[in-house]
Amino acid sequence: MAEPLCRFCLEVEEVTAADTVDHIKAHKGSVELFFEPSNLQSLCKSCHDTHKRRMELGKDVIRFSADGWPV
Repeated sequence: MAEPLCRFCLEVEEVTAADTVDHIKAHKGSVELFFEPSNLQSLCKSCHDTHKRRMELGKDVIRFSADGWPV
């Protein structure tokens, strides 16, 4: 409720409702990191399943803003 829009979409000037809570840094079983509010971000399912997944795999993610410039 605190962050209703997808953080990644907002970076490219798109407005998309967030439907996934994502851990910015993987918690890997750490209860403290799992529940740390500053480690959470709101994403849409599309960004979570594509961009965030590629980032976690160590791959480059190039996204473009509405004017066509890379973000």
